[in-house]
Amino acid sequence: MIGRIVSTKLKNTATVLVERKAVHPLYKKSFIRSKKYLVDDSIGVKIGDIVEILKIRPVSKKKHFKIIKVVGKNLEELTAEKLKEEAKRVVEEVMPEKKKQKESTVNSPQLADKIEEKQKRPRKKRGESDS
Repeated sequence: MIGRIVSTKLKNTATVLVERKAVHPLYKKSFIRSKKYLVDDSIGVKIGDIVEILKIRPVSKKKHFKIIKVVGKNLEELTAEKLKEEAKRVVEEVMPEKKKQKESTVNSPQLADKIEEKQKRPRKKRGESDS
């Protein structure tokens, strides 16, 4: 079976998600079924690796599989991580410019006078009129 590493939190154990296509017997619609297996990890894999697993004698109560080899990396996750990092870098480049523009508008004397006028005027209570 071939699956993707989902977790490596346990010592010498990895969680592998195996997905397969199934077809509904009546409606003939295809859908994905998935199952997680605890596998013995003697290789030392990382999250997102695509691995091949094989059924062996029980290692523990829930571990009955072993990783044979690492087939590849999960390209979708790797590209998503790279895009997030690139977007973060671009945002960091753009954001300081916006902050400088906001600071320059707040520091203008005309705007500062308007803010002071609003603060000096008393607020009206409900039911009061301008007369």
